[in-house]
Amino acid sequence: RPGPRATHQGQGPIGALLLFTASALSGQQATADSKPVIINFVAPITGDTINNLIKIVNDQGTKGNRRITVLISSGGGDTTAALAAYNILRHLSNVELTTFNIGNVDSAAMLLYCAGSKRYSLPGPGTRFLIHGNSATFQAGVPMDANLVDSQLQQLNSLNQMVAQVLSEVTKNKRAEIDLAIHSQTILTPEQAKEWGIVDDIKPNFMEPGATFLAVSEPRPLEHSEPVHYLSVTKQ
Repeated sequence: RPGPRATHQGQGPIGALLLFTASALSGQQATADSKPVIINFVAPITGDTINNLIKIVNDQGTKGNRRITVLISSGGGDTTAALAAYNILRHLSNVELTTFNIGNVDSAAMLLYCAGSKRYSLPGPGTRFLIHGNSATFQAGVPMDANLVDSQLQQLNSLNQMVAQVLSEVTKNKRAEIDLAIHSQTILTPEQAKEWGIVDDIKPNFMEPGATFLAVSEPRPLEHSEPVHYLSVTKQ
């Protein structure tokens, strides 16, 4: 299955940062010398990489650069981080955000991709879109009772419903079709994604004259082990 498994730990720090960023961006005014900015996001979806992306968008927005393109090739990751990014980036008032598939947009990365007001893709082969549901991994040796299992299943169902809502809003497809795609693990070519309404157009080039090229980097691994959690919630 594509992509690393990221632990779901809620939206505390990332939610606070994204909320602050949204307020900061909405209060900025674009300047006449606004330049196109291209951000390379070839990384898993984690709280750290999403925070990194939001910081870059924020920095460029405060400089008055309106036109921002995010190049995406990602195997997915933390669904809640992707949903938070979608909710912020989708509703920016002073940034024209474009997303561009340059490889694979899998699982949780679909939510980040859908945040673009304009959405493009390189032609295939070598590019795809993967839609499917969340999964749970329980830690070995950790006691689980019926109430805990039931609460985790409710959480998974809630996340799947939120993903389906985003896709149905973007594609204008009937909810039943989206639910079926999520549960059947659907792979789409750029052409098929365009038919769905996920992709606006297929382009052979994403560069713009005079564009500033930036990249989202992954943080270094922690020296100490992470605390153990009951459940990993991912888009695989």
